[in-house]
Amino acid sequence: MSDSFFGDIGDGIANVAGSVGNTISDIGSGISNFLSGGSGTDPSRLISAFRAQGIPPGAEQSSNSGSSVSAQFSSSIREKDWRVKLSHDMIYTTPILSPLKASGGMIWPYLPSITMSGTANYDSFAPAHTNYPILTYKNSQVDDISIAGQFTVQNQEEGRNWLASMHFLRTVTKMYFGQGPNLGNPPPICTLNGYGDFVYKDVSVVVKTFNIVLEKDVDYIAIQLQTGKSQGANVSYVPTNSNITVTVAPVYSRGKMKNFDLTKFAAGTLITAPDNKGFL
Repeated sequence: MSDSFFGDIGDGIANVAGSVGNTISDIGSGISNFLSGGSGTDPSRLISAFRAQGIPPGAEQSSNSGSSVSAQFSSSIREKDWRVKLSHDMIYTTPILSPLKASGGMIWPYLPSITMSGTANYDSFAPAHTNYPILTYKNSQVDDISIAGQFTVQNQEEGRNWLASMHFLRTVTKMYFGQGPNLGNPPPICTLNGYGDFVYKDVSVVVKTFNIVLEKDVDYIAIQLQTGKSQGANVSYVPTNSNITVTVAPVYSRGKMKNFDLTKFAAGTLITAPDNKGFL
């Protein structure tokens, strides 16, 4: 090969090296100017400045920064909604309970802790001069179900949902008494759903107890709620973080219990069948 060929290669390498050198020099000059301009020579201030890029002063959201994202209590993003829900259709028409209408009931926005158990009761008979007692079957039952979960409130929508959930629990633990329709009837029977078809699917339950913890070391938000046309909005203060625990008991009518079939229950048809679903 000719000397001119190697000369061309040498010139090309020199040009590339020069360009890289200029780029590195420019980067170094920029960092130097940045350090001398506002962050000094402290590395932690430099890192903090990089991490703060794009964050508005005071971390306050700008009105031009786009729409905010809040918790969803209405429709599910999946085909089947497997969130834990306690519902009753007849009491969502009042203004304070209307936030529960879109979601179809009281929904725990975060996965709650659920305690479920079942019992088979036996009587024990111990004949004389025997080593072991004789057990006679008495009955079976599904024990109370405890549901404990967290509720957070960051805006008016979530606050109204919190108020509606609390008032819903207050309502379904009271009987029809004093005045109004259905006098003398016991508290409403609710429906429990959650975790899909074979866990809790349209289970008829009554609410036995509920417990709402209002902590003293959390922030509270003022929530406005319009309860009537003739008066202004009512203001309530709700916690930004709280825990709600509900204890429910499954209930079955005598007619429904007559349709029970252990073979069908083992096959799963008494859990998913339209007419007999809800058995646990």
